[in-house]
Amino acid sequence: MGDDTNKDEVLSADELSQVLHALAGSPDRRITPINISGRRVWIKRYDIEPRALAKRLHWLISPILFPVFLRGSEPALGEAGVERECSKLAAFRAAGFQTPDVVYRSGATLVLSDVSPILTEQLAGATELERRELLPILFAVLGRIHSMGLVHGRPHLRDMSMRNGDICFFDFEEAPETTMPLADAQARDLWLMMLPVVAAESDTGQCRLLLQAWLNRAPVASIAALLRFLKFCRPLLGLARLVPVSLQGSDLKRFLGTARFLVASISDMDSAIATNGHRAGSQQVKS
Repeated sequence: MGDDTNKDEVLSADELSQVLHALAGSPDRRITPINISGRRVWIKRYDIEPRALAKRLHWLISPILFPVFLRGSEPALGEAGVERECSKLAAFRAAGFQTPDVVYRSGATLVLSDVSPILTEQLAGATELERRELLPILFAVLGRIHSMGLVHGRPHLRDMSMRNGDICFFDFEEAPETTMPLADAQARDLWLMMLPVVAAESDTGQCRLLLQAWLNRAPVASIAALLRFLKFCRPLLGLARLVPVSLQGSDLKRFLGTARFLVASISDMDSAIATNGHRAGSQQVKS
């Protein structure tokens, strides 16, 4: 990537005045896009829009949930939210991944450079061939992220874009690695990425291709953590057959569909553990 990529910027006095004016004009908006000096930036506030009741309840019972894969991310509001986002931005950038530039931060406010269009918008206007070319790249990059000891926390197409030919990551508002082992948090990343794909993709072979792109690069421990979660899911799939489809909400249908697909792909995961473990062993011997 070029020398001008991913460098934090500094606002001029006039630009800072425009940001403060926008904040004063939209005191209840969590995210506000504005144009300053001919460029677009995004103002994010972490001191408003409290967590939804369901998320609060999830967090309250998270410490007792089993498996740990189901636990929620520890909430970070106000300045803590800005610190979490900036720390993850810095970690991803240090590892060579694309992120927005930090234009300005103060207290519970963060200003980031524009990196649109987001992938949901890009894929909405893409051909089927373009979609099938892009998604495997995305899952492969997720595997590379995990191989470098990182976790996104909430990997969704709306939290990514394409920048300078690479995937750009943002909206690091969750940190599941604070409530569960790193391997489980990385397996959770893969699970969250698969949920909308399995729901929208009728071709199981294409879903397997995406999973394999992640498996080829993911750490053995993360694949093993995913297998442990699927072991927990298996009996639930049997019980789910007793629930009429008409009574299953959209979230439950997505959960069950993804679980069924991944359970059917366990042999691929076993093979990946053997292959990746052998590769890691060979690299240790060489080093």
